[in-house]
Amino acid sequence: MATEEAIAAGLIDWINSLAVADPVYTVDDFTNGDLIWKALQQIDRFSFPGKLPEDPETDQWINKWTNLKHIYDALSIFLVEECGQRLPLPGGRPDLKAIAQSSSLTDTVALLKLLVVAAINCADRIDYLKQMQELAESTQEVLMQTVQEAGEDGAEADEAGVEDLSDQVHEDLLSSPRRSTEMESVLESEERLGKVIADNQRIAYEKRELQKQLDESYSRYEKLQERFIQAQDDLKESNDRLAAILAGKSDISNRPLDSKHDTLIATLENRVLETESEVEDLRKNNEVLKIKAEKAQKLQDDYDEMKIERDRLARKANTAEKYRQKLEASQDLEKDNTNLRAKVTELQNQLKQSDFAQASSSDLHREIDEYRRLLPSIEQERYELNEMKKRLEFDYHALEARYHDTVEQLSRQNHALEDLQSRLRDYEEGIPTAPTEERAPDPVNKDFEKEEAEFAESEARLAAALLNGGTTSPKANDTDLVFPRDAETTIPGLEDKESISEDELKAIMSAMRAQAQAGTATERESSLRAQKKLIGAIEQQRTKNKLLLAHVQKQDQTIKDMQRKIQRESESQEAEKDVVPPPVPKGTAANSSYSLDEESEIERLIKQNIILQRELKLMASAWYDQNLRLASTSSAASGRSRGIGNAGEPRGFLGRQRRRVDAVAFGKIL
Repeated sequence: MATEEAIAAGLIDWINSLAVADPVYTVDDFTNGDLIWKALQQIDRFSFPGKLPEDPETDQWINKWTNLKHIYDALSIFLVEECGQRLPLPGGRPDLKAIAQSSSLTDTVALLKLLVVAAINCADRIDYLKQMQELAESTQEVLMQTVQEAGEDGAEADEAGVEDLSDQVHEDLLSSPRRSTEMESVLESEERLGKVIADNQRIAYEKRELQKQLDESYSRYEKLQERFIQAQDDLKESNDRLAAILAGKSDISNRPLDSKHDTLIATLENRVLETESEVEDLRKNNEVLKIKAEKAQKLQDDYDEMKIERDRLARKANTAEKYRQKLEASQDLEKDNTNLRAKVTELQNQLKQSDFAQASSSDLHREIDEYRRLLPSIEQERYELNEMKKRLEFDYHALEARYHDTVEQLSRQNHALEDLQSRLRDYEEGIPTAPTEERAPDPVNKDFEKEEAEFAESEARLAAALLNGGTTSPKANDTDLVFPRDAETTIPGLEDKESISEDELKAIMSAMRAQAQAGTATERESSLRAQKKLIGAIEQQRTKNKLLLAHVQKQDQTIKDMQRKIQRESESQEAEKDVVPPPVPKGTAANSSYSLDEESEIERLIKQNIILQRELKLMASAWYDQNLRLASTSSAASGRSRGIGNAGEPRGFLGRQRRRVDAVAFGKIL
């Protein structure tokens, strides 16, 4: 038994002997179907017209598969109708898909065997058989084996071939790798084509049977016709003889007919009757055969029309297959386009995010640069605030010491006042006092207007210092002396007049609000905190000023009342001296000492008021000097950081606030 490779080599050698194209050596050259189609056109050009539906030079296995299906369909029809062969062969039906995809050796050999069967059954089979005898012995053995396999399958039924052809069409359609909605119409067309082929096979079979019956009827008719003619001749001869006998012309007319002649006549008459009945039957059969022949011709016409319709449907199926492939390719392209659109959208989003991140990073870099530029000024301000804190703490301790001294003096003054009140009560009770030389006290509120102006200026500077020191520790904010109620009686020389007017305060607040709106979020927050602290400090200072002014006025009124009371007492004593000389009391020395003590106490109180007033002036001047030093230091530092001196606007928030407060304090509201 020859192997598949040997069979394939023999079939390839036979294909090369046909000289339809350049010589081939492997089964890979048969995958596109071009060589097989050229060989089929050489075998029968009318049964295999036109070109293949797809380009043979393509690399797509689907297009190759389409060409192979077209070749197999045409070859199957040719073998069944023209050659009378039954399909498939014993070797099985070839797998066209495997041939197109992977050049299957077994399936290619099966397809080439069908080509050999078509060659030995075509009209020019004698030429092909002679050509086969000139080939090598191995090739002849392969071809002989193929012919024997085809002959063994000759007894199969027509219906089996039709069913197999229909199954092949359906399997070819169902084995497609990709199916779309157009496949339904293609399947319907193939189903109709299968039915038409089955009807054609059945009609052809009936036609051959009828033709065989017609031939038999013709032969029988000819035989009967000969017998009929012979019987007519015998009948004519018998009639002639009978007429002669009846006319008396016969020599033996007088002789009686013997039984032999009677028997012969009866036999001939029976044969005539039988012949007439047979002729009548033949006429009837002839009419029936004519009707069947007409039906067969009609069926032949229908078969031709169906064949034309089949070819048209095959072309439509090929066109539909092409459109289906194009549609699938377009769907693949649409999917690729959708994926590309999604990728483009994603890349655009990433680009937007990167642009946003770059913009935000540039903003952050600008803010970092601003913070870096502000860092030296902030450090300088922090250093200045620490220095101011130290100086304020020093002043706080000094003023605290003064405060304790003042409290002690106040307690002594209270004791002295109580003594004076007790002496005054003794005097009212009639105990005389020694006359003393009266000396008008110095006015408490002399140069009050000047002090008021200085205090207003110092209060403005104090507000600026509070504003500048708003970011320091709470100790720096608490450097204002908070005297208790007992100590408030020692601070004179203030009126109920605000150091910063409402218009000036509104101007400061509007300037700070404008600065906060123009700056960054950090500057706005610090500006709001500074505004709150400034307002609280100003309100606290106003409350202190009002309390101090009320206490000073109250103390001044008390001193004036005491002076008037002493003056009235002295006048009453002088009047008593002029009218009645009083007796010398026992406690004259005590009264004189009491008057001296009272006068010394009043002088001491006046001196104490003067001392407290001087201390207040010193405090205001200290605040003023402190603010001047801070303002000059801050402006110098800002000028150094900018490199343009004091000519430009301060860059730091505290510097700008100092600038505005200084302008308000000097009467230049920005």
